[in-house]
Amino acid sequence: MSDQSLRLGLLTLGMGLLPSLVAIWCVPDFVPQDGPAHLYNAVILARSVEANSPYASAFVVNFQPLPNWAGHLILWGLLKILSPWGADRVVFSLTLVALSASIVWLRYQVAGSQALAVTSVVAIILGLNVTWLLGFSSFLLGAALFPITLGYWWGGRNEFGPWRALGLGLLMILGYASHLVSLGLTLVGVLILACFTPGPNRYRTGIWTAAGLAPIVPLLGIYKWISNQGGPLHPEWQYLFNPFSISAWINQLGWVDPISLASKVVVPFVAEPSNAYALITPVAWFVLGMTLMGVDTFKSGKSLVELRGWLILSAVLILGGLLGPDSLGPSHGHYLPQRILLLGLVAITPCLGVGGPSWTRSIGIGAIGVALIMQTLFVWEYALASQQTVGAIRQVANAVGHDQRIASILVDIRGRSRANPLLHADNLLGIGTGNIIWNNYETNHYYFPVQFRAGLDRPPALELEQITKLDSSPSERAHRWERILAQYHQSIDILVMWGTEPQIDAINDRWFETSFINGPVRVLRHRREMEAVKAK
Repeated sequence: MSDQSLRLGLLTLGMGLLPSLVAIWCVPDFVPQDGPAHLYNAVILARSVEANSPYASAFVVNFQPLPNWAGHLILWGLLKILSPWGADRVVFSLTLVALSASIVWLRYQVAGSQALAVTSVVAIILGLNVTWLLGFSSFLLGAALFPITLGYWWGGRNEFGPWRALGLGLLMILGYASHLVSLGLTLVGVLILACFTPGPNRYRTGIWTAAGLAPIVPLLGIYKWISNQGGPLHPEWQYLFNPFSISAWINQLGWVDPISLASKVVVPFVAEPSNAYALITPVAWFVLGMTLMGVDTFKSGKSLVELRGWLILSAVLILGGLLGPDSLGPSHGHYLPQRILLLGLVAITPCLGVGGPSWTRSIGIGAIGVALIMQTLFVWEYALASQQTVGAIRQVANAVGHDQRIASILVDIRGRSRANPLLHADNLLGIGTGNIIWNNYETNHYYFPVQFRAGLDRPPALELEQITKLDSSPSERAHRWERILAQYHQSIDILVMWGTEPQIDAINDRWFETSFINGPVRVLRHRREMEAVKAK
C-alpha cells in the first residue's frame, strides 16, 4: 500500500506540473517578470571572462560572496551548452519543479506516503506562487533548499553525529549562495525543530546541530559588511501602517498573499472584472482546503506531539508574514512577507491529512483541486499575454541592431497579473547583441553581481524603472522623462518605447526620430545618427 501511495503521489505531482511546464516550453515568449534581466546579466557574466567582451565598457562583475548567486551561476553554466532561450527555459522550469518536488519529499520524510497525492497538489500550488511568476529564481532555489534542509535534519534527528552535521553545514552554505531570506528562514526552522521536537539524545542532537550551523556564522558576518553598501536596515510597513484599522488589514492580507497570480476581481480569460469573482480565486479555494485539512488533522485524535515543532514553525512564519514589514528598506529588496508566508505554508505540509478519511478531508481535497485548476488557468493567461507583449519587444531586435546604448520607456503597461512580463522585457534586446541596456534594474541593488562601471555618463536605471511605473501620474512622468533626456540623451543611441503618450512623444522628438514601428513598440534613433546616415 505504501509503494502504491508513493507512486500515486509522484504521478499526481508530474501530471499536475505538466500543464505549466507545457506553457513554459511551448509558449516561446512566456517569461517571468524579472527573467529577462536575470538572463541578460547571466550573458554579461558569461562574456566577462573574455578579453573582448562587448559589455566590458559599461559593466563590471562583483565577485564578492553575495547571497544571490545561485540563479546567475546556473544560467551561466547552462549558457555553455544551451542557447540563451534554452537556458532560460531550464531555470524557469527548475524553480517550479524543485520547490514542488522538495515539498513532496519533505512530506514523505516526515509522514511517509500517507496522503502523498494530496500533498503533491498542495506542493504544485505552492510552486506556482507569485514569486515564481515574478522570476525570483535565486530565492526559489533557496526556498527549495528549505524543505530539503529541514527534512535532512528530521531524518537524522535521533542519530545526529559529525557526518550529519557536515551535511547540514553544506546545505546551509548552499542556502547562503541562493538567497539570504530563505537561508534565514531555514535557520529559524532548524532551531525551532531542534528545540521543540521530542526524542532521545536531544542534548547530543543539539550540539551537532549547532556544529552544522556554524559555517554560516562567518558568511553572515561577510553579508553584514556587504549590505552596508545598501545603507542601514529600515523596516517599512506600506499597508499595515495602522494595525487597528480594518481597511489596513484588508489591504495587508491582499498584499502578503503569496498564492494569487492576478487581481482578486478577475477570472482567467474573462475580460470584465467583478467582485463576485473573488469567490473563485485560487487563494480562496486553497485556504478553504488547507483549513478543512487542518480541522481533519486535529479532530482525528491522533497525537501531534512529535510534529509540534512543525506546527510551531509554521505558526511563527505565517504570523511573521502577516505582521512583518514589507521590506527592510528599499535598497535591501522587496516582497519580504510573501516569501515568509510561502515558507510558512511549506512548513505546515508535514502535518496535514494525517488523520483518516472524513467529510472535512474530502471537501478539503476537492477545494485544493479546484485551486490547482484555477491557478493553472491563470498561469496560461499570463503566458499568452506575455507571448503577445514580450513577443512584440523581441521582434524589434533586428531594427535595434548591435552594440547600441539603449534606454526604454514603457507607457500604460498595467495588466491583470501581479507580475508584469513587460517590465524588464527590454533586457532581451541586449542578449547576444552587445547592446548596453541602461534600464538594467539589477544594477540598482548591491546584492546582484553585475553593476555599472563607476563614472559612466548614463541615465540611472532606478529612475528609468520608476518612470515606467508612473502610469497614474502622466504629468510627473513627462517631467522626469524630460529631465532624463535633457541630461543624458547623448549617452543614448536608441529609445525603445511601448505605447504612446503625447507629452512623452513631444519630448522624444527633440532628440530622437522614429525609425521602426511594430504595433505598440517603436524604435527611435538619436537624430545625430539619423543625420549622419542621411549625410552619407
